[in-house]
Amino acid sequence: MADLPQRNFKQPSRESIGSTGWFCEIADKKHGPMEFRELRLMALDRKLLGHHKVWRSGSNDQQEAEAIVGLIPVARRVVDETPPSDLSDENPYAPPTVRTIADGPPGGLYLPHLRHTNFLVFLLILIGTGGLFYAGWKVPDPDSKPLIFSLASLGLLFWIILATVYLFRAWEMMRMFGAPLTGSKAVRFLFFPIFNALWSFVVVFGWAKLWNQNVKTHPGLAPASKVWSPFFFLFPILFLVSQALAAVYLFVQEWPLNLKDQGHLIALGVWSLSLGVGLICWFQISRSINFLARKKS
Repeated sequence: MADLPQRNFKQPSRESIGSTGWFCEIADKKHGPMEFRELRLMALDRKLLGHHKVWRSGSNDQQEAEAIVGLIPVARRVVDETPPSDLSDENPYAPPTVRTIADGPPGGLYLPHLRHTNFLVFLLILIGTGGLFYAGWKVPDPDSKPLIFSLASLGLLFWIILATVYLFRAWEMMRMFGAPLTGSKAVRFLFFPIFNALWSFVVVFGWAKLWNQNVKTHPGLAPASKVWSPFFFLFPILFLVSQALAAVYLFVQEWPLNLKDQGHLIALGVWSLSLGVGLICWFQISRSINFLARKKS
């Protein structure tokens, strides 16, 4: 391979290395630091190939160029018939390809047809549902109680479905990073009591680890924010304990409504803590989805 023009690439130095700089090694020569766009131009000119090593300044984690999403261009096959569009509204969660994502800094990756989430609506539905349950408990008219509790139950069901949909989208969008689960496989076991708490270690804590790992290693997610993984680890534990307490109170056929009873206070505290930690987790899931669902910046 002919030597690359020295005016385009410079040897790394302490003064020039920045947090956004990239390096590559071609024919045992290091080049950089450079912006990601320059690195991609080298790939488009076939100077940088898939087996060449690339890394970010400040990191010793060298990767093959083909492992970086959006860096090495993929050759397109010429066919007689126009292939179906990857941007079809009929299947917005289809595995993304080069044509469905934008690559690299400064804006980062994005999926144009990934649907946004609205955490404020998610939170308001929960608050409204809780208000209906409280109203049904306090209303003096016995004829109104069934209607109020029915509305509250419908609200709670819709809230659970919405939480499941958000988790489904979170796993589907991670398929572009080699996620081991599809969205449907991730959520299907959440409908089995007790087991769903154990499964949430895989689909809640596991998703958080996968997201943080890719935010760290993939340039397209460099502008994204990591999630707070300790909360994602704590949620399955609280979820399991909450279900165990609920099973106990169902067995004895009473609800912990006596605020003067220490046992009742502990159960209410665990349920409240479980709900609070869950809301923190789903807020960060929602934020991560919206990063990839945003419009090109």
